[in-house]
Amino acid sequence: MGREIRVVHENTLYEIVPRAREGLPLPPTETTNQLLTGILARTQRDDKVTLCNFVEMNNHTHQHVIPEDPLKHTKFYMEYQKKVTDSVRKLTKLERLRLWEGRPSVIMLAQLEDAIERLVYLFVNPAKAGLVASVDEYPGLSTWTAFKACEPSVDAEVTMQAHWTPVSVLEPLPEGNRLSPANDRELARHLRETEGTIEYSLVIKPLAWLRTYGVTDPAQVEAIRQDIIRRVYAEEAALAKERIEERRPVLGRERLKQQEYLRLHTPKKKERRIFVICGNHELRPQLIATHKEISRKHRECYRLLKDGLPHEWPPGTFIPWVPPKACRPAYHSGLC
Repeated sequence: MGREIRVVHENTLYEIVPRAREGLPLPPTETTNQLLTGILARTQRDDKVTLCNFVEMNNHTHQHVIPEDPLKHTKFYMEYQKKVTDSVRKLTKLERLRLWEGRPSVIMLAQLEDAIERLVYLFVNPAKAGLVASVDEYPGLSTWTAFKACEPSVDAEVTMQAHWTPVSVLEPLPEGNRLSPANDRELARHLRETEGTIEYSLVIKPLAWLRTYGVTDPAQVEAIRQDIIRRVYAEEAALAKERIEERRPVLGRERLKQQEYLRLHTPKKKERRIFVICGNHELRPQLIATHKEISRKHRECYRLLKDGLPHEWPPGTFIPWVPPKACRPAYHSGLC
């Protein structure tokens, strides 16, 4: 119980950010995109969360989701991380692989403007990282196209056909863990057609998050979408101007796709873990105080659980499992 307490509320937008410990495990090849689409679809097969938007970078991902409950929400990101780890390990012929920093960041986006700013950041990420000039050129997996093209409705759905390939039928990459364009096309085709691959439909709801902030009118939905698109292109233009002044070119989509899987890379810094983003300076302390109080109640319930005493978990928290031997004799009430 030494880790931070995760509090997940229904009808609330969260940003999940799994981040690799080191290295660049996932170059944005056609093969990678197919694997990740399949993993997301397999993970989401029982609607653990509402998946709104995401951008898959080569060493981390940003996913905007609306959870149904804390348990399903936790299962979503845990299953996603495990399946990605298992696939990269098999592709790169490693016996063991500790891919992730640990649990991903799970960040509540408190207000509408916070969500808009984070979604802009999400789509600008490939340009900000110097990978491409614009998200329009980014070869990695994202919901950018779906976000721009879907109906202006909070109920709009975009379906992506996915092929999930179990690790047991994955074949290792060629020597050097790189894929030429021809090898990439062939491997992606093989993964689609190989025996054991399962077809799924990955359902994306790019505008469903607006409902959590009380926005449902189609005209307002469209106005917000156009504002986000405008901000994305404006930030990309500002980044392009900076690169010209500093004579710093982008890596480019073709070089990106031909990078080595698990290429050596040490992050410049570790991201500070936060649980809420809130631009309202009056509301933010209230949210932090509420989180601390829920955490206190959760720890108290955990103590009562081990003692076999009655307790009621605070809403939105994940109920931990305690081995029977960790409980004191009074636990025979069946609480533990």
